[in-house]
Amino acid sequence: MSTVACSARRAGDLPDTTSRRGLLAGLALGLPVIAYGLWGVLVDADRTHPAELARWVVGSAVATDLLVVPAVIAIGAAARRLTPRPWWPTVRTTLMVTGSLAVVAWPFVRGYGDDPANASLLPRNYPAGLAMAVAVVWALAAAHLAWRWAAARRSR
Repeated sequence: MSTVACSARRAGDLPDTTSRRGLLAGLALGLPVIAYGLWGVLVDADRTHPAELARWVVGSAVATDLLVVPAVIAIGAAARRLTPRPWWPTVRTTLMVTGSLAVVAWPFVRGYGDDPANASLLPRNYPAGLAMAVAVVWALAAAHLAWRWAAARRSR
């Protein structure tokens, strides 16, 4: 189909890709879980601090939208421009793994929850651990790219 014909289609002419049954099943299963969680937050308000929790949830959503998403888009766009086409799948995957490691390690690296009176709470050097894990991931990616380059060179 030509691009003119595609652009002339109306939204109503496109196939429906959303399952109403899936939406209803998700709502039927998800809403009770959400309600139970909110009920627990409110019942145990002395331990859960609902106002602080709400600020944290809203703040993390805003921070994600204003900081994380633009940074990920910029890094991805720059990496795509700088990476040769055959290497892009490996580099993209390695960037995703690196980002996942960084997100999971962030609270430990920052030392959230640390208590000087209890040295067993955060007993490791978490920045060094994150650096080592990222180094291993990139070393494996480099080895994979070297193996692919050598295999392509042998096949010529």
